[in-house]
Amino acid sequence: MTSYLAKSACNGHRPSHLASRRHYPRPDLIARLLRERHVARFLVAPVGFGKSGLAMEYAEVVFSFDQVFWIDGRSPCFLRDLDRGIIASELSALESRPFLAVFDDVPPLDAVRADSFSAAFDSLLARDCEVLVCCAPSCDAFAASQHDRLKLSAPDLLLTDTEIDAVQLLGDGASTAAETVPASGRVPGLRWGGFDGEAVFLAGALHEELPADVLLAIATMLVLGTGSLSDAAAFGPFDDDLAAMLAANYPYLGIDRRCERFGAPSFSEEAIAAAVGKKLDVLAKRSLFGRRDALVGRWADALVSRSECRRACGLVKTLCSRTERAVWLSSRSLSLLRQACILPGHELHASLGAAASTSRLETGEMMRLIALGDEAGALGRARQMAFDLAESDEVRALSLLVLVRRGGGSVRTRACKELARLAQGGAASGGVRGPRGSFASHEAFWRPLVLLQLSMLQDPLWIARGVEADFRARGASEDALCLMASWVLKEVAEGRAFEGAGDSPANREAVCRIERFVTERLARGGDAYDLFAASAGLALEQARERGTLVLRRPLGAAEVLALHHLEMEVFTQRRAFDRAVREREERRAERAATLPDSYLDGRYLPKRTQAAGIVPPLTVNLFGGLDVRIGGEVVDVTRFRRQKAKTLLALLVLNRGREFPRDQLVRVLWPDSEMDTARKNFYSVWSLLRRTLAGPSGVCPYLLRHQNGCRIDERLLSTDVARFDAVCRMLLFGQPGSDGWAQLYAEIDDAFADDLMPSERGCDLIIQARNDCRMQLVDALVAAANRLVATDGVQEGLWFARAALRRDRTREDAYVALMRAQIAAGQRTAALETYFSCRRVLTSELGIDPSLGIMALYRSIIETEEPMD
Repeated sequence: MTSYLAKSACNGHRPSHLASRRHYPRPDLIARLLRERHVARFLVAPVGFGKSGLAMEYAEVVFSFDQVFWIDGRSPCFLRDLDRGIIASELSALESRPFLAVFDDVPPLDAVRADSFSAAFDSLLARDCEVLVCCAPSCDAFAASQHDRLKLSAPDLLLTDTEIDAVQLLGDGASTAAETVPASGRVPGLRWGGFDGEAVFLAGALHEELPADVLLAIATMLVLGTGSLSDAAAFGPFDDDLAAMLAANYPYLGIDRRCERFGAPSFSEEAIAAAVGKKLDVLAKRSLFGRRDALVGRWADALVSRSECRRACGLVKTLCSRTERAVWLSSRSLSLLRQACILPGHELHASLGAAASTSRLETGEMMRLIALGDEAGALGRARQMAFDLAESDEVRALSLLVLVRRGGGSVRTRACKELARLAQGGAASGGVRGPRGSFASHEAFWRPLVLLQLSMLQDPLWIARGVEADFRARGASEDALCLMASWVLKEVAEGRAFEGAGDSPANREAVCRIERFVTERLARGGDAYDLFAASAGLALEQARERGTLVLRRPLGAAEVLALHHLEMEVFTQRRAFDRAVREREERRAERAATLPDSYLDGRYLPKRTQAAGIVPPLTVNLFGGLDVRIGGEVVDVTRFRRQKAKTLLALLVLNRGREFPRDQLVRVLWPDSEMDTARKNFYSVWSLLRRTLAGPSGVCPYLLRHQNGCRIDERLLSTDVARFDAVCRMLLFGQPGSDGWAQLYAEIDDAFADDLMPSERGCDLIIQARNDCRMQLVDALVAAANRLVATDGVQEGLWFARAALRRDRTREDAYVALMRAQIAAGQRTAALETYFSCRRVLTSELGIDPSLGIMALYRSIIETEEPMD
C-alpha cells in the first residue's frame, strides 16, 4: 500500500485539495523566500492570509511542482509518521535529488514533537533540500530550535498598496486610496475571498486552537468592531501581554497599542453570529458572565451604546435563547426606538413567536408598527390591551393613546372616556421618576402624554394648559416632552392649533416655549438626533415651511440635514418593511397556487384570477437555443452559470410536465460518474435552477420535486415545443386555407428554422429529441407538400417541399415531393436537377440507388413531350 508521504508527491501537479484555488501572484514575497533557500522558512499567520497560496506559487515558480512533496499537517498520518521519526528518511528514499518539502497546516505540537520535527528539518536541509512550513501563530513552537530560520508573519503577508489597487481595479465598488487602507483592511482572504470570503475568514479565525481567553478577546473585538482596549477587558481577561500578542499576530483586529484602541473590519452580524456561535459556550465560561445568553446580552448592550442597534438585534436574534431574546427586547425597546432601530426590533420580535408574548413586548411592538406605518397592526394590538383591566396603567395608557390618535368610531369614543378615567386615578400628579430606557415603566413618560391628549380633546386653551414648563419640574422625561412638542407643532403646521378660541396669547406664548425647547434640544444633539427629538425638529421645520410659525432662530443647515438624514433612515426601514410584507403575501399566494393540498379548507387559497396575476407564466423556448422568460421579462442565460442547469431545464420541458424519475435524470446528466457523486451534483444544479427561476420573493413555483421524481408545472409553462407539435399536426391533418398555409410557412421559417438546443452536445436524450424533432418536421413538411400538390396548391407545395429538403438532404421522399411539385408547376428542368441531386447524394453519401418511384418520375419527364398533370 502506498504510504502517506509517497502520496504527498506532487509529480508536476498542484495538490488535489488546492487544485481549484484561484492564484494571486506575489512576486515580492517569492523574492524574499528565494533569498534564504538554505534555511527552513516559516509562513506564520492566521487563516485567510494566503499562506498556502504563497507556498503553491513558490513550488510552481521554482520547481514547477516537480520534486515537491506537499504534506498536509491536518492528516493524522502526519503525527503518526512524526512520532515514528521517519519523515526525513522516507522522503529522502522517495526522491534522490534535492527537493522541496512543504508542510502545510501544521497542527499544535508539544515540546517533544516540536524537537523531533525540527530535527527532520535539519536532516532535509543537510541534503540540500528546501523546507517550507505553513502554520497558525498558535502552532509556531520552533523559535527555540530554529535560530536561523526565515519567518514571514501575518504583517508580512498583508497586501501592499499595489496589490490593493489591483483588487480595486477588478472590483465593481468605489475605490479608495490604497495608502489610506488600514492594516485590518489588507488581509488577503478578505480582499480576494469573493462573495463568501467574509464568512470563510471568520469561520477560520475562530476555528484556530487558541486558549479561551484569547478566543474571547478576538470574538469581542470582532463583535464590537471598534473601541478601546478597556472595552475588550470589560468582558474577560485582557492584559498587556495579550494585547501585544494579538497586535503582532492578528493584524486584522487593528490593535493600536499606543492609542490603546482596536479597529476590526466591519463584518456583518450574520457572519459574526455564524462564526461565534460555534465557540459561544467556551467563550461564555471564560467570560465574566458565565452564561452564553448573558455574554451575548452584554455584547448587544455595548453595541446599543455605540448606536449599532441593528447589529445588536441581529446578534441577539441569532445567538440568544427565545426567553433571553424576549427579556432583552422587553427591557430595551425604548432605547432601540430612540435610536430609530425600528425594523430590526420588529424582526427580533417576530422571531419570538406568539408563545413568548407579554404586554410589555406587545407595547413595544405596537410603537414600532406605528413608526413603520402599519397602523392596522398597531390598532389591533392596542385594542387587545387598552380595555384589559388586568394590564398595568402604563400599558393601558399607551394603548389608549394609540386608539385615540389613530383609531375611529365607537372604539375611539370609548378609548377617550377610558383615558380620562385613567388620568383621574393612579398616582398623584407629581409623577414618578423612573430609570431612563425602561419602556413605559414609569409615569414620567406616559402621564404627560395622556394629559396633553385630554387637553387637546377638551380645552380650547389646550396648548397653554397641556404644555406647561412645570412638567419638567414634575419629572416628565425628555422623550415625553419631545413627543408632546411634535404633537403640538404638527397641529400648528396643519393650521388647526389656533382655530377659534385657540387663537389666544397664552397659546401662542406656549408655542414659543415649545420652540425654544426644541431648538435647545436640537443644539445639544450635535450632528445626530434620536427619533423623539427628530420628530419634534421635523414638525418645527414643517411649521416654518408652511408659514404657520415664524422661528425666532431658524434651524441651521447642518441641523436640517441631520433631521432629514434620520427621516430618510426611517423611510428606508418603512420601505423594507412594506416590501417584506408584500413578499410574504406573494409567497403565501404562490404556495397556495402551487401546493393546493396544503390549503384544502380554502381559507388562504387565492382566486384563480388573482393566482394568475401573482405567479407570472414561465416561457421556455428550445429551438435555436435556450430562451427563458418570466412574465415577459427575459432571464439572462448567464444566470444559469452551469451548462447542466440549462440541460436539466430542457429535459423537464421536453418531458411536458410529466414526472421525471430523479435517478434517471442523474444518469442522463452524469453518465460516467458514481451514483452518490452524481446525486450531489444533481442537488447542486437543481438548487441553482430554482434560484435562477425564483420570483421576487425568492420562491420558485415552476419546479416541483417529490421524493423520487422531478417535474415542471405545465400549468405555468409556455414552450415552443408544444407549439411545434401543434404546427406538425396542422401540416399533417389540418385545413389551414390559403392564408393559413402562408402563416404556417412563415412560422416554420422563423420559430423553427434552427434545431432544438443546437449547442447541446453532451446529453444523449436531448440529441435524440433534436433528431426526432427534425425528422418529425420533415415528415410533416413532405406530407403537406403532397397534400397541396394534390389539391392544386402547387406553389405552396413547392415551398414546403423545398423547406423539407433544406432540413434533411438525405430524405428521398423529400426529393420525390419536390419533383412532383416542380413537374406540376411545369419546371421540368428544375425537376431533372432535383433528380440528379438526389441520385448523387444517395449513391455517394449513402451508397444506395434511387428507388423505382423517383426513377419513374425521371422517366416521365424525359419520355414525354406533354407536361404531366
